[in-house]
Amino acid sequence: MSKSIRKNYLLNLVNSGTQILFPLISFPYVSRIMMADGIGQVNFYGSIIQYIILACSLGIPMYGIREVARVREDRLALQQTTMALLSLHSLLTLVGYAVVALLCLTVGRIQENIPLFLIISMNLFFTTIGCEWFYQGIEDFGYITVRGIIVKTLSLVFLFLFVKSRNQLLLYGLYTVLGALGGNLFNFLRLRKYVNPREVDWRSLGLKKHVRAASAVFLFYVVTSVYLQLSSVLLGFMRDDEQVGYYAVGLKIVRMVMMVSSAFGAVMLPRVSNIIAEKRLDEFERLSSKAFEFMVFLTLPMAVGMILVSSYLVPVLSGPGYGSAIPVAAITSSIIFVIGLSNVLGMQVFYPLGKIGLVNLCTGIGALVGLVINLLLIKPFGATGSAIATVAAETGVTLSMMILGRKYIPFTISWHRYLDYLLGAATMLAVVLLVRTYVHLPDVLMLLLLCAAGVLVYAGILAVRNNVFYLEVKDRMVGLLRKK
Repeated sequence: MSKSIRKNYLLNLVNSGTQILFPLISFPYVSRIMMADGIGQVNFYGSIIQYIILACSLGIPMYGIREVARVREDRLALQQTTMALLSLHSLLTLVGYAVVALLCLTVGRIQENIPLFLIISMNLFFTTIGCEWFYQGIEDFGYITVRGIIVKTLSLVFLFLFVKSRNQLLLYGLYTVLGALGGNLFNFLRLRKYVNPREVDWRSLGLKKHVRAASAVFLFYVVTSVYLQLSSVLLGFMRDDEQVGYYAVGLKIVRMVMMVSSAFGAVMLPRVSNIIAEKRLDEFERLSSKAFEFMVFLTLPMAVGMILVSSYLVPVLSGPGYGSAIPVAAITSSIIFVIGLSNVLGMQVFYPLGKIGLVNLCTGIGALVGLVINLLLIKPFGATGSAIATVAAETGVTLSMMILGRKYIPFTISWHRYLDYLLGAATMLAVVLLVRTYVHLPDVLMLLLLCAAGVLVYAGILAVRNNVFYLEVKDRMVGLLRKK
């Protein structure tokens, strides 16, 4: 990784680390107060709002990163592009709130708690004004990291001060909004540092141009959202809030771990888009190849490890009463690896190359697989059935990308090149299973022991094999620590 990419990745890793750390503090508290049905109701309403956000965004959150990255060296073009996308998003948000009002008047499950639904609908407003795509496009990860830490700290204080019982579900709903998107208000205010409305040619914003270009990205968001949000929505309608809660708890724990790898993707997209715009294709090939190997190196042991520790991790984080969330976490752990690979191929290779149609097709295949399996398994198996559908959908996306998009991948996916990581993960699996079998300690101590054993064994195997990539990563980390 180049110096700037490494710096941005570390900053974004710190930001993702806070997104793991703060839930580790808040989640045990929330799960014990709200229980599965309370968490389930908030997630059910949140999934519906996410569909509205999806429609109102028109793909701008991802399209905006690419467009801003392309023009960030041209101040006037940057301002023009930013205000065009923000104006378009704002107009669509007005339509979104009309849909929110219509749902409140017509859908019985929403009418059960309209105030909570309206509170969660604030996500729509904060998403629009936040312009997170702008700050990612200009690679201002320092600001994103500091802002994230401040906002999450304040939201955590709010949680502990005001959310004391199951009867305060509205305040918990407000906490979920502020914790996730409250910092977007600062984003909007800080935008004045980069954009002067008086320098923008409002008559030549070119909204139609952006609508056409963003529509392809919008299709990607639609099909992605089908299997990301549909499980919670179908569980809510076909089963109950409790099953939604079990699914949400298990998947949330997995996604907390997955944030470590997603931090890398957030850094790479604007950089790769800028490299392609400048036609530096040799550098694009080099970065893409390294990104793919890095993802295998990082996510394979994470996925195996999560499968092994789920039975300890879920009770430690969520407390008693969440036994049904354990199989959800164990089953969905494999998506850490699968999504890591699809993110590299889809978001760091195909999308910057303009192959959004290919990404849409592959994502559509996964969405269809997830929908069919959800409909087949939710009734008999509830949250566990949705977990299986999630894994099948994500696997369908990744495999279809490798098969249908192989001619666009600028490097060779030769699996013998990754044998060290497979050997390390397999050895880690065997050792940790032995420790689980013969050592019996309280859940917290077992969790710490298994994690330590897994990391040491995996790193040890790569060191013995003199794995070049592992040694390079280790040297980079040691160098950073010495600088500090």
